[in-house]
Amino acid sequence: MTTNSLRISAALLALALTACSQNPEPDLEPEPDIVEAAVKAAPNADGPVKPGDCAEALRRASQKTDAYVDRVPTPKTNVGLALRSRTSPAAVRRAKYNEVKVSVVVDTLGKPDMKTFSVIKTTHPWLAETLRTTVTKATFDPALLAGCKVPRAWLGTFTSGTPPAEKKG
Repeated sequence: MTTNSLRISAALLALALTACSQNPEPDLEPEPDIVEAAVKAAPNADGPVKPGDCAEALRRASQKTDAYVDRVPTPKTNVGLALRSRTSPAAVRRAKYNEVKVSVVVDTLGKPDMKTFSVIKTTHPWLAETLRTTVTKATFDPALLAGCKVPRAWLGTFTSGTPPAEKKG
């Protein structure tokens, strides 16, 4: 194996171990040092996208909407505020812990493609439906790859309260 192959293998192993750690909540935006490690470790047979090569950036991002990008899509407003409604069901208000995780692909114009909207996890259906309504109206700063706007999946995770302790057994 070449030195470069060994470095890539070591970086991939480190990323896999990090992904398998016991942190159940994914970060919406990774820390800069993690991003740098991912850039160096991201194996790509075609090599990195040259800055400004938007045709190639779009091609790669369209093939895999959860692939690495330089900047992930970011809502321009706090979409989680809608979940703090006084009209929420009593069960949501009384709950010691609420959680909703959703995913949607954001296009190059910053618009969510609601055909791709999916609920990954929710503790109450009202949370998911309220978030769906809010995301429909939201605008995002689109993802960037090599300085070009590209479609990319956005993962939204919203929690309130204290999560229940995990049972060990």
